[in-house]
Amino acid sequence: MQFDANKRCDIVIPVWNNPELTRDCVNSIIKHTRYPYRIVIIDDASEAYTRQYLDTLKKDTGGKTNVIRNAKNQGFVKSVNRGMEHSDAPYVCIMNNDTIATNGWLGEAICILRENPNIGLINPSSNTSCQFPGKLSIDAYAETLKVFKGSYQELYTCRAFAMIVKREVIKKIGYLDEQYGMGYFDDTDYCKHAQKLGYMTVRSKASYVYHKESQSFSLVKEKSNIFLENEKKFVSKWGMPLRIAYALPSPGTQKDRDRISAHINRMAKIGHQVWIFTTRRVKSKLDLIDHESIRFYFYPPFLFDATAIYKIWKRKKKKKMHVILTNCSRLYKFLDFFKGALGAEIFADDNLSPVEKKLAELSHAPF
Repeated sequence: MQFDANKRCDIVIPVWNNPELTRDCVNSIIKHTRYPYRIVIIDDASEAYTRQYLDTLKKDTGGKTNVIRNAKNQGFVKSVNRGMEHSDAPYVCIMNNDTIATNGWLGEAICILRENPNIGLINPSSNTSCQFPGKLSIDAYAETLKVFKGSYQELYTCRAFAMIVKREVIKKIGYLDEQYGMGYFDDTDYCKHAQKLGYMTVRSKASYVYHKESQSFSLVKEKSNIFLENEKKFVSKWGMPLRIAYALPSPGTQKDRDRISAHINRMAKIGHQVWIFTTRRVKSKLDLIDHESIRFYFYPPFLFDATAIYKIWKRKKKKKMHVILTNCSRLYKFLDFFKGALGAEIFADDNLSPVEKKLAELSHAPF
């Protein structure tokens, strides 16, 4: 069967054993994908049982599958790159074999890419971004998301469980950085390069792919060590993502709100996580982008100071805030008094210059 390379997505799937996972993944793609596609399997030196299954795929998928074999195990990143090199389609989807596609997943995501020139990479929604209700089947839950057709949310990074990349981005950036070896942070690094060129990385709200998290890495030994080593490589290259809290008991003036909104949007776009402790009234007056790194926590005005400080302190037990900002002089004094317990730098938001200097110092990356 011939394919029109001008209207196709190549789905690159690295495989190392685990044939049952691959079978479920490929079957879901065949069943639920209407947009023209070709599957490019990179067999990373699998054992005989897996190789035998992969040999049947070209016939079983009506010629829509190519299997490329590595003579010896190369790891996730090199296998993905080999698949990307093999592709000539206008879109490439890097996909883990521990995923389950649902109806219309690919067409919806590519429609967003086609209609938004400033978007370079896109993820479908998944159980990592949307809380999956156990009472529904995967397919039934995916159908509930169709009301969000055409909508997207900005992401700090797209993740390679199902990451669709425009050809123009590949031409400018190339392939994944092979210093990340077996995987972890390779996709985040790639997204940082795309963002540096002005591209957005987003999630399609109406597209859904279920991810059996970490199953594709289940046979890899020393996963924790690989993660930590690659994290060090990423941080040395791009800096450390920080956690920034905004404590906003009141909306302030329009000038205040514009300054706060602009700073929060900027922090999210360059990779930091922002927690906003506020009231619903204040949220409605802020002009914020829809970004996964911006999170809200709402408290009643009459309990705000004590409740916000307690919640920020409680979070310290898991992941402490690096910097806390507030637009309230009363709360600033309160926070400053407890800064030892909170373990964070405290700033008023009326002068953001020292804030950005401190953030650059803490993240080891220029702003």
